[in-house]
Amino acid sequence: MGEIDEDLYQDLKAALFERIKDREAQVRIQAVTALCRLQGADIDIDPADGKTILQKLMWILQHDSSADLDPINRRVVYLKPLSEIRDFRLLTSEQRNNVLKWGLNDRDPLVRKAVAKMLSTKWIQQANNNLIEFLERLEIMNPGIADIAESVLNAFFTERMDIINEITFDAEFWKHLTPESAFLAKVFIKFLQANNMDERLDEVLPEVITHAANLSYYTDMYHATSLEDKPEYEFIISQLLETCMSLDYADEVGRRKVFELLRSIMVSNEVIDDHLTRIVRLFRVVSSDERDFTRTMIEIISDIQEQLNPFDVLDESPLKKSRLDSEPSSQRSTPLAESNDTHIRLKCLAICKNMLENSQEVCVIMSFTKNSNLYGLLNDLIVPAVQNPDTQLREVGLHCLGLCCTLDRELAQHNTALFIHCIKCGHDELKIKALMILFDLLMTYGFQAVTEHLNNADEIKEVLEYCLDDNNDEVQALAAEGIAKLMLTKRLNDENLLRLLVLLYFLPTIDQPNIKVQQCLSYFFPAYSFSSPENQKTMANITISALTEVCNMHEDLKPYETMINPIQISDMLADWVDPRKLAKLHIENLYDNETDMSTPGELAVDALEIAFKATGHKRKTLLHFVLKLYLDKAKKEELQKIRNIIEKINTEQPIKEAMTRNAYVKLLKKVNELIEEDNEINGN
Repeated sequence: MGEIDEDLYQDLKAALFERIKDREAQVRIQAVTALCRLQGADIDIDPADGKTILQKLMWILQHDSSADLDPINRRVVYLKPLSEIRDFRLLTSEQRNNVLKWGLNDRDPLVRKAVAKMLSTKWIQQANNNLIEFLERLEIMNPGIADIAESVLNAFFTERMDIINEITFDAEFWKHLTPESAFLAKVFIKFLQANNMDERLDEVLPEVITHAANLSYYTDMYHATSLEDKPEYEFIISQLLETCMSLDYADEVGRRKVFELLRSIMVSNEVIDDHLTRIVRLFRVVSSDERDFTRTMIEIISDIQEQLNPFDVLDESPLKKSRLDSEPSSQRSTPLAESNDTHIRLKCLAICKNMLENSQEVCVIMSFTKNSNLYGLLNDLIVPAVQNPDTQLREVGLHCLGLCCTLDRELAQHNTALFIHCIKCGHDELKIKALMILFDLLMTYGFQAVTEHLNNADEIKEVLEYCLDDNNDEVQALAAEGIAKLMLTKRLNDENLLRLLVLLYFLPTIDQPNIKVQQCLSYFFPAYSFSSPENQKTMANITISALTEVCNMHEDLKPYETMINPIQISDMLADWVDPRKLAKLHIENLYDNETDMSTPGELAVDALEIAFKATGHKRKTLLHFVLKLYLDKAKKEELQKIRNIIEKINTEQPIKEAMTRNAYVKLLKKVNELIEEDNEINGN
């Protein structure tokens, strides 16, 4: 390394320091490899963070987000250092949860087995071989921990089948539940159910009527306890409701008891969203059929609506409102009453939303508009909420309306214009909600059906273009993902939208690119292009225009913006239009008559014609693009055009770069050979 100029050495080192934080794992690997070569003789401190090369390498070893490629290394981490740690609480909550999540979800079964062994032999010992104490140490009530803890217990039970017969839940256990014991009971019962251990399941499951009594007891405790202790009882009730899903409701007395208890809980004023969602799901289980479930939910909503301020209900009618204007102000709604009414309406909408998500009656039995109960709910609850000035009511109401539309085609057609209006004029949250609904409708019914009642059939495409250019990253990502799904499923075929996706993918950035967009489109373009000849043809149709626009963007690049080199972009575009990579060809291993192999030849002609007139980086990019195209199966007419344009370029606009010039000499020779070969085959 001593032969490198000092300035070049410092520039190289600074560039490598930047690359070890690159978002691409392969770039980070190469940067670290290069820095390893420099660390021996370098003790200089980087003024940016005060670290030497060695310290930076140690930092990246500790903090790099990518998993080790070698599964043996990943397995050893769990078998050695993590197994031998004195107390797993020495790890922070975030570190501990990440370690467990990564290990239990590892793609290598031996790594997952190593995690299970660590949990069932080492970490459990640190909790005195007590599962409830173990769960306490995992802090399962913290946000996001419960799912990880459930995976932990499942891994533990799988590894230690010997303790399955030792776990019992007697009456005393159910009377003195803690968050940890309630969680353990729920997970254990679900584990037995998933593994078809019916005999053991019958032994530990409480009777339905007994469990209903337990649920009623802890619900009363929740309402009576102090604000400080409410989270614990909320968690316990959530676990009991989940356990209810596993009970056998053949016992009619017990089923009716649970049914009445759930109805009582729903109508009460205080039901958190998590409980409400679980209760609606449970109603679906205990109801006799779909119609009974839907009828029950509508009755509950009707009962809750009776709690509304009567003056507020009258206000909804313009005629009644004009009469009330002359009445004393003491009879009108107070701000407190209005707030309570909003809370009640939100609760009704939440029940309605969960009912629609869990019911199939609408699409199985009859049209939504022909069901008087559901149609009444639409007019009395959902539509007024959408029209309400309260932002939260409007959002939830729109969500419910969207669910109704996915269940009734005619309703969807009549409300598409409303969803488009919300996307164009709504605030970000409403815009996102409406956009999600629009994509659901397009996926459910198809583009033609959804646009049937619109004055302008292209209005949906226009609003999708608008969303791709939105300043909100989430809106932009949602639009890109939705369009990609529609195109992959052949629900939508639009060259302009595809071109905009390509431009969005390569758009110059100031800071970080929109990661969600990048991840989505990185998968979409190859999957779309290689999945069918029709898709690849559509991609080919927009390739030249997209590439020239990318070159124009690169020419107009500001000093503070970054962008992929157009030459690299041309490599990707050439790859996406390569007919040899079509999935059908890999499956059948043949070139059939349905596959058009001549498209690259047409692209080469178009690119060369533009390159002849272009200058600078655009010319260089287009010339490079042609060299990457597969021309062996191009039509003779296209090959002749390619030859003529290359000869014209050589004569009138000679290529200056020696490497490119030599490449075109070889290309011209190859084109001539292909033309001669065609002449011999066809006897010309």
